Amino acid sequence: MKKALMVMLSVLMVVSMFQPVQAEKVTLKMFHYLEVTDPVAMKNWDEVLTAFKTANPDIELELEYLTNEPYHNKLQTLSVANELPDVMFLWPDKRTGYVTASGKIKDLREFLKGHESEFVDGALVPQGPNGEIYELPEQMTDTHVMFVNEKLLKDLGLTFPNTLDELIAQGEKIRAAGLIPIAMTNKDGWQMQSCLLSALTERAGGMEWYKKALKGDGASFADAEFVNALRVIETLSKNQMFMPGINQADYGSDMTEFVNEKAVYWIDGGWRVNNLVTELKPEQKEYISLRTFPAIPDQKGQAGSTATVAGTGHGMNVALDGAKAEAAWKWIWFYSGPEGSKIRRKNGALPAYKLPMQEDLDPMIKKLAEFVATTPAGYVLDSVLDAEGMGVLQPAIQEMILGAKTPEQVAQEYEAWVAANDSNRKK
Repeated sequence: MKKALMVMLSVLMVVSMFQPVQAEKVTLKMFHYLEVTDPVAMKNWDEVLTAFKTANPDIELELEYLTNEPYHNKLQTLSVANELPDVMFLWPDKRTGYVTASGKIKDLREFLKGHESEFVDGALVPQGPNGEIYELPEQMTDTHVMFVNEKLLKDLGLTFPNTLDELIAQGEKIRAAGLIPIAMTNKDGWQMQSCLLSALTERAGGMEWYKKALKGDGASFADAEFVNALRVIETLSKNQMFMPGINQADYGSDMTEFVNEKAVYWIDGGWRVNNLVTELKPEQKEYISLRTFPAIPDQKGQAGSTATVAGTGHGMNVALDGAKAEAAWKWIWFYSGPEGSKIRRKNGALPAYKLPMQEDLDPMIKKLAEFVATTPAGYVLDSVLDAEGMGVLQPAIQEMILGAKTPEQVAQEYEAWVAANDSNRKK
């Protein structure tokens, strides 16, 4: 009996030696920036998420989603309360400076070492005072694109305007045909600031003036240059060039108008190509072009410029170490590295990670790639100025569109805030 028991124990020991060791499951709490009511965005996200889970069954993600100011408000609240999640969606600049400047986000350079050359130029610009990288950019982002329905233009006997005056002159004919001159929404405030005013600011003043205005070094946002940029928006509004109810229209309704060919022009960011890949019919992709706003009066900046910034991406809580830090990096690298980038490019993104150009790419992705590669750019306002100031500028622009404020008033109010509060001005 004793001998039989010893034999059985020996067998069990041998069997256990060859049993696969089950990896211990790591759970990560992630706060992601995503519009869950957008079916295209959700489909693309689910594809990346499914691929990650298949490759990493030992990592479980507990997800929470928000967008726009609710996202930033909650992230800031979590930061103040020292309750940040393990992984969160961040901006490479001052838009999420309230958390990246707090010392609560881990510097990713130790994880990224050796992979820097695998990203496009400008993607990995320093995000902290000592060269820190707090988030791994998913793409390079041009925030201003003027999408054009060339077929509608031709049907109306028009061509793309060279100047603001020429654009305004087209308005009457476009409206008479029952069409919207420029589809755009501004309910959340950031759209006009990021997708139009940022590009106009460089156009109006040029980069040297722009840099001086940031520091208050002989220039400011009360100057004629910034007033001129704002006046372009006021002029468009007064001449009924925007879609009706622009300040009340939900983000995305403008794209619907454009895709349904009820608008000749549409102003948004390059990221919208993600949606156009699936929303446009194959024949539409042949005659939809990507351009920039025409020349404005007294223009001092670069002709045909846009506004650009290194893309957003995920970062991790500085408190993470060991297995949790490794798991967090696996997600960050998967999302913005080769695997996630291939999936996202297939669905319309232009990743910051270098991937060979493929002939079978969607025509809209090819057009965006050419646009990014050939279009000069200036700053995005909320990437170089503190995010809190947008709470002054963006509502003021909405009031200007309604006719309640002048461009001069908006400029003076914003400059007063920047002078008193913005970190660019602090000595």
